[in-house]
Amino acid sequence: MEFSDKELAVIASAKKKVKTATFLRIVLVIAMLSGIGLMFTGVVVAEQIVYLAVAAIVLATVLPQFGTGPRYEELLKILESKANAQRSKT
Repeated sequence: MEFSDKELAVIASAKKKVKTATFLRIVLVIAMLSGIGLMFTGVVVAEQIVYLAVAAIVLATVLPQFGTGPRYEELLKILESKANAQRSKT
């Protein structure tokens, strides 16, 4: 399966986006664990931090769709076109 330069650029951009999302998820997990630690020590009241924890969970879930870079739909179109081209050759 051969890819054009444009398709390779889209794939590279997607790879960078995944790395960024993974890094930010790790940062969010560390922040949430720190918040839990602060709750157990009594520095922060649980009612104050619960809204931030819910927001962090939502952000971690939808993180790959934020920011610059290709959407999953673009990558799927590339793979579909390559699969269809390969099927038509056989």
